[in-house]
Amino acid sequence: MSDSFLGEIRVFAFDYAPQQWAFCRGQLMPVAQNTALFQLIGTAFGGDGRVQFALPDLQGRAPMGVGQGPDLSPRHLGAAPGLPSEVLLPQHLPAHEHALWAQGGPATTSSPVGAVLAQGGSTGSRPTPVPTYAQATPDTPMAMAALAPAVGGGHMHNNTQPCLALNFCISLHGSFPVAG
Repeated sequence: MSDSFLGEIRVFAFDYAPQQWAFCRGQLMPVAQNTALFQLIGTAFGGDGRVQFALPDLQGRAPMGVGQGPDLSPRHLGAAPGLPSEVLLPQHLPAHEHALWAQGGPATTSSPVGAVLAQGGSTGSRPTPVPTYAQATPDTPMAMAALAPAVGGGHMHNNTQPCLALNFCISLHGSFPVAG
């Protein structure tokens, strides 16, 4: 395998970590046996910093660059924002309205097929359906209370982007990277 930098992360399409590499699965490593790697990554990914430190955990995560681009939130080394699933609440939806329109003239049919709501009449003692619809262009907005707000059921929705599962491994040995 070609030379690597200590702490370098590579992607592998096979199901094991090569010699002198470890999976990036957040496991704790002893500081005393990995002093050079600890010097590089410290506790950015977890651990107490005295006895142990954690390797990055890329299980279910997409790697993202450190820093802040235009119109982006700052991202710090080891930050793990985002969730695999999310509950959308009404306050998460953009403000919008669902207007309910009707025909202001008299209803001419009792069938809703191809028709809109219109001014209806009363049945009195007739057993026949009352006209409630008109075959005309809607021209009258109805009261907002005529349409109830639609809210979600409070269930989680999957937030995962399309992805391909591969193994991310970190080099436990190699050349100590020098800042350029």
